[in-house]
Amino acid sequence: MIVLKYKRVKSITQMQITDYIFRVEKQVFVMSIQKDYRTAMKLITSVPRKPTQKRGRKKDITKLFYKIDHFIKKGDLTPTKPQYLRRFRDVAVVPELEINYEGISRVEKLMLKALSGFTGFFEHIIICNNFSYFDDLQEKLEARDVSFKNRFLHDIIIFELSRIHIGIDNYTSYLNAIRYFQANYLKTVLHDPNYFPDLGIVSHAMRAIPLKALKQFYFELLEETYEFKIAKNRILIWDCQFVHSNSSDHFNKEKGSYNDPEAGFCKHQGKIYGVGYKVSTIYAYCGNRSVPVFCDLFSGNTDEHTVFKETFTHFFSLGLEKPWIILADAGPYSIEILQWIFEMGIIPLINSRKSIKNQNVKKLNDSFYVNMDFIPSNWTKEDLIVLMNIRSEIERQFSHIIVVYHARRANVRGLEMVSKHRYLILILDLLKINTAYKLGRPDLIGKTRTFTMTKGVDFYSVFPEIAKNDGFQILLPDYSRNPTFLGVR
Repeated sequence: MIVLKYKRVKSITQMQITDYIFRVEKQVFVMSIQKDYRTAMKLITSVPRKPTQKRGRKKDITKLFYKIDHFIKKGDLTPTKPQYLRRFRDVAVVPELEINYEGISRVEKLMLKALSGFTGFFEHIIICNNFSYFDDLQEKLEARDVSFKNRFLHDIIIFELSRIHIGIDNYTSYLNAIRYFQANYLKTVLHDPNYFPDLGIVSHAMRAIPLKALKQFYFELLEETYEFKIAKNRILIWDCQFVHSNSSDHFNKEKGSYNDPEAGFCKHQGKIYGVGYKVSTIYAYCGNRSVPVFCDLFSGNTDEHTVFKETFTHFFSLGLEKPWIILADAGPYSIEILQWIFEMGIIPLINSRKSIKNQNVKKLNDSFYVNMDFIPSNWTKEDLIVLMNIRSEIERQFSHIIVVYHARRANVRGLEMVSKHRYLILILDLLKINTAYKLGRPDLIGKTRTFTMTKGVDFYSVFPEIAKNDGFQILLPDYSRNPTFLGVR
């Protein structure tokens, strides 16, 4: 007889066969004692036990079967070889006879064609593009009882673009600089050349303009860029740039939020960026030039997986040309994202994390790791390295926004206002790209410091100095007057 004694439940007694044949031998085991427990469990097998749980995660039955794309030959995704994917046509040069814009003199055309050192005037950006859009916009907004205090929205936008272009991060500093130097410029492109807007009217106008209207102007410029065959969506590069909001990094306990309630605290790879927004931007790589084709903003604490998917979802909804390749860093990497892109017929060149071991990740070099399940089978390691190197182009585009435009920190708060701030920067970039084409100077596309002078300078002092730097001989060197700013190096 075996007796199992428990503290919380009744004891269990089990008779053995030998107990019926011979004399009963009683064995008592106290189950709270480990030694008795192990001995009793070896002697008896009918005591109820808890079923042992299997280790590991539950298996998803849907993953046990192959999808149809498993049987598709990856090399058939695009028949074009990688070396041809990287080739792009040069931008056409507009003949001088076709450059007919009111406000651009014959001497300016001569300088643009003959002097490579002359990068154009800022007024050319206004003259060569449709800024009457803002006159029509003002008329529509005033019909909805939106007041601009009898000032021209056209002029306010020009001053804002001018401020960004010369790298002054806020309008107050820009206004002080104009007053200090008594600058008299941009008069030829303004509706009211005798009025310089103060901070109040500029701030009011920027709040009154709908973000949708700025986006529409941006996409009209982008449509021109496609029409001029400057941009092509064959290879798209994606990345995020953090922009600090005009807010403190400290949490306001009284409000229960940061001073900018729509912003989020951003920390990336152990580095603290502060309170602000993630600017998700897509650039079209076109060889010797890159063009911004889409932008979206998110709170600073949004994960990059969500940012990537929502950005491209919005981009694809525009109906623009579908890319062949999408390049991105390791931030949004996941099998879900790779499959989502691959099922649309696009090759996802998203850098993998080197710590991943249970996927078909191939090491290209110390910096690049690629999941080969979504890469055409005939692409070599060398081809992939060259394509992955293209991704660094977006870092150069982001750097000029900080170095040239000084836009690391926005001078406004709120998602909509910061979005307007960023779209003005992208509008300025597209304006410079399109203007360079229209003036027959495609060599200026992609250069950050172009159209940096205005007609307010002594024009005939600028001309000889630039010509001399380009190898021309000055016939009257003593008569040549060198402005002081050209001597600054």
